[in-house]
Amino acid sequence: MAKNIIFYFSGTGNSLAAARLVARQLGDCEVVFMKGAFTPAAHYEYMGFVLPCYAGGAPKPAMAFLEKMPLAGGGADYVFSVITCNQSGGDASFMLDKALKQKGLRLSYAKSVRMVGNYVIQYPIPRNAKELLRNADARLRTIAAEIEQKAETKPPRQHLYFTAFYAIGNQFFHCKEKQLSASDACTGCGLCAQLCPVGNIIILEGRPNFLHQDCTNCLACLHWCPNAAIDCKGRTARRGRFHHPGVKAGELVNGTEFIQQAS
Repeated sequence: MAKNIIFYFSGTGNSLAAARLVARQLGDCEVVFMKGAFTPAAHYEYMGFVLPCYAGGAPKPAMAFLEKMPLAGGGADYVFSVITCNQSGGDASFMLDKALKQKGLRLSYAKSVRMVGNYVIQYPIPRNAKELLRNADARLRTIAAEIEQKAETKPPRQHLYFTAFYAIGNQFFHCKEKQLSASDACTGCGLCAQLCPVGNIIILEGRPNFLHQDCTNCLACLHWCPNAAIDCKGRTARRGRFHHPGVKAGELVNGTEFIQQAS
């Protein structure tokens, strides 16, 4: 049984790559996707949360996962968060801290790291993606070393701007299921359905069908499609596709892995 655990949420692999880097620094670490149900079986030395900032806050499925997760083992000695983002971590760490306090825990450490923004509904994939990843790795190595030393940061605080943007963005700016579509390039491989963290896609007659459920706009289906067949609102075809080069689709599907040795 691992003595450390990191929970992550990821659509295109940024947060999984970040979680792995921290896990390698700590060693003896279980890395768990925040989907479905999970019951920690032990009291951990380190417990971390690595997730992206969506519309100024934490992804809704990740928060639902945390709120439902029992802490049978009593939690952890040290709890941290790392928010992957395009520009700002917004209120994501504040939201995590608030939910953790209801379980008798708190964030001892909270920082964000800029990675490759991939919300192509609103902007194209940046041309300097490789540079952004190099810079992110350097910052993550510093963050991981601080976490290993159990550094403390100021408690996350709420920002009214991000609170308002989170409410408005989730209501008006997100791509709705009915706005997602697959072109004739689709081969019906089913990868999109396997990757969807909320089970929002089923394959019928060789085509993806997008259900009317709570799409979180992770865009995993769009970015991982091997034929770039999935589009949203008819505006993303020319904005590029991205998934982290250090992550494979199957690793997100599997969701859990163990990292035994510290780097």
